[in-house]
Amino acid sequence: MEYLFADPGGPAAPRRAAAGTAVARQVGDALVDSRLAGMGDADVRSTLARRLCRLLPGLPADGRDAVTAVTVRALEQLARDHVLRVREALASSIKDVACAPPSVVRQLARDAERTVAEPVLRCCAALTDEDLLAILADGPAGWALAAIARRPHVSAPVSDAIAGTGDAEATGLLLDNSGAVIAEPTLASLIEQAVRRPDWQASLARRPSLPPRLALRLAGFVELSVVELLRGRTDFDESTVAEIAAATRRRVDWVERRAPEETPERRAVRLHREGRLDETAIGDALSWNETGFLRMALALRCGVAPEVVDLVLGAHDAHAVTALVWKAGYSMRCAMQVQARAAGIAPRAMINARAGTGYPIDPDTMARHLARYGIGA
Repeated sequence: MEYLFADPGGPAAPRRAAAGTAVARQVGDALVDSRLAGMGDADVRSTLARRLCRLLPGLPADGRDAVTAVTVRALEQLARDHVLRVREALASSIKDVACAPPSVVRQLARDAERTVAEPVLRCCAALTDEDLLAILADGPAGWALAAIARRPHVSAPVSDAIAGTGDAEATGLLLDNSGAVIAEPTLASLIEQAVRRPDWQASLARRPSLPPRLALRLAGFVELSVVELLRGRTDFDESTVAEIAAATRRRVDWVERRAPEETPERRAVRLHREGRLDETAIGDALSWNETGFLRMALALRCGVAPEVVDLVLGAHDAHAVTALVWKAGYSMRCAMQVQARAAGIAPRAMINARAGTGYPIDPDTMARHLARYGIGA
């Protein structure tokens, strides 16, 4: 207090002038008023937190000024306050202050209470990438991941870390965030995972600067409505637009060119005889939820009865489903679609491709899984 109210001609004058006499006086008033009102009252401390946060932009940022040092020490104590509503008042006030003291925002961002940490994690520009990556490395709760994913600006390293946690909700929020930078390798990985995450697909189709090759990969397995989103983008070259349009046309033709009397099962038999029961046909059928077509296709390609395919799909056995698709001669990408769309396997229980495309199970192991259902390798 003696420093803050020192005579203008005293030894502290140069430093106080740097801080601004008016701001120094306001900081002093806030501290004195709080002391007089009784710092033992949580409401008084909450009011002090809000007042000091309003004054932060007017203080020198280097921390060497005594007024700044006093203010930061007071805020650090308030950030550790044992009363929740005091920390809540501080968090809600400091979240929009870009020059907030790093020590204070780091303390609040790691607070165990969601009402304190969430607004800081979501909005505070004073949190650096290093701060956010350190928090993410500690395995925070889902709400904390979601708050970081919603930040106005998310760097590529932070986006990678969020996607790497495997938290589906936070990753979905990240995809919806146009201010999030997502590196192409991470985006490619998320597109592979989107086979089992239909809720991500439209968000991926709307991502800014989506590479054409990834757009075409996405168009290969998503529903028609998502393909239309891709087709409506204006940032692709003519070749990419033409390929996406072809995917749209093919999906429509799948329905329009089917004879009224031809069931999905009979269509699978016909295509098998014509040598056209390929992976493209499987993808088109699954986009229209024609599980009967898939059932017959797998039976024909594996040389087993449709009832055996039903047994495998109905068991929700990710290993057996993957092995069945492998035996049918289709890719691991196809196996992921079959797991998600036909076998009803939960996302966390699904088997993912190795390096984006390869089967992660060796042939001998897959043969053993098939043998459990009476299917020879």
